[in-house]
Amino acid sequence: MKTSRPTVVTLVAILQFVPALLLPPQLLLSVNPILLLFPLAFFAFLGWAMLTLKKWALTACIFVQGFNVIARFLILFPHAFGEHSVDWPFVVTSLIAILLSSVILYVIDKPNVHVAFRA
Repeated sequence: MKTSRPTVVTLVAILQFVPALLLPPQLLLSVNPILLLFPLAFFAFLGWAMLTLKKWALTACIFVQGFNVIARFLILFPHAFGEHSVDWPFVVTSLIAILLSSVILYVIDKPNVHVAFRA
């Protein structure tokens, strides 16, 4: 019996790269564009795996989003309370990324999502 893919899986597969690559504009523009191809290729592969309901894709998505939350918290406070001033763009983008990753983790933890990946 083939189960249908829940709509939230499609949304997460398409938008999962946003929290991980959400950076302040000046930091994003300072990075070599070639270096952004590697994470984008990874997220495209993971998105494909989620859309095709590969069993390992749910675990990988949980790992990536959980790691994003932990990493953002670890680097947030040194940037928030720097030597002389607060880097507000970094703080805001980090908090938004943490919120988006948390929402993704909450949404994919629903029973219907787990059932779809087990089939």
